[in-house]
Amino acid sequence: MKHIIILLLTLLPLSSLCVATPLPETPDKVGKPYSNLVKGEWIHQQEPLVKDGLPFWFYADRKLKGGKKYPLVIALHGRRNKAEPGDLFKVQNISTVWTADKTYKKNPCFVVQPYYPPKGGWEKIPDQLDETIKHLAEHLPIDLARVYLVGFSNGAQGTFQALARQPKWYAGAITIAGPVSPKSVVGKIKVPVWCWVGGNDTSLNKNIRLPALAKQLQEEDDRVKLNIVPNGGHSCFPQSLGTEEVRTWLFEQTLQAPKEE
Repeated sequence: MKHIIILLLTLLPLSSLCVATPLPETPDKVGKPYSNLVKGEWIHQQEPLVKDGLPFWFYADRKLKGGKKYPLVIALHGRRNKAEPGDLFKVQNISTVWTADKTYKKNPCFVVQPYYPPKGGWEKIPDQLDETIKHLAEHLPIDLARVYLVGFSNGAQGTFQALARQPKWYAGAITIAGPVSPKSVVGKIKVPVWCWVGGNDTSLNKNIRLPALAKQLQEEDDRVKLNIVPNGGHSCFPQSLGTEEVRTWLFEQTLQAPKEE
């Protein structure tokens, strides 16, 4: 019986073993694998820096001070079904909005946009995303109380799934037009989420899926918010991430230490 239990444990997926564990402690300065990426401009890291990780775009200002910890913003893009193998995936608005001069000066941070191959989806690669974020934490001076997720469309779905999968990793999130089944995440998400959907998005999204999801999340946590943008499309940008109010709200969120039983 003992041998059977051990065998079953070895067959469990990595994501199930990682659930509810905190991120690794971060260093006081940028580690070697990332030091050449800190240039004050967007740098493309085409080869994953960790086995079973993801490629990504990376931004950090060279003026970030050593010995100080900074927030980390992870931006999850939407599906790229029309992309061809080998196509360079560019930096998206959900990422560059955090590095604009005024915003970055107010809230200096690390911004990372991981990406997956064409015809992929965040629901298919949870372990790769988790391994990438763990590696970031192991090599960058990140304020572990201020790690955030921002997702659009399938990236919003991936955001909800990541929040539920790793409730001790993230302080808050913003999602745009990407609902998931409430039963898959309700009761598992423990942080504030600001959900957005455009008034011109599909009727299923704006009238049924996102309101149903937000309502059930709000019953568990009144910090969850839903905005339906009049005349907004699927991306409803710039009404969402394009406003200083929304960006400021995200950086105000802080991961709370778990209450003692």
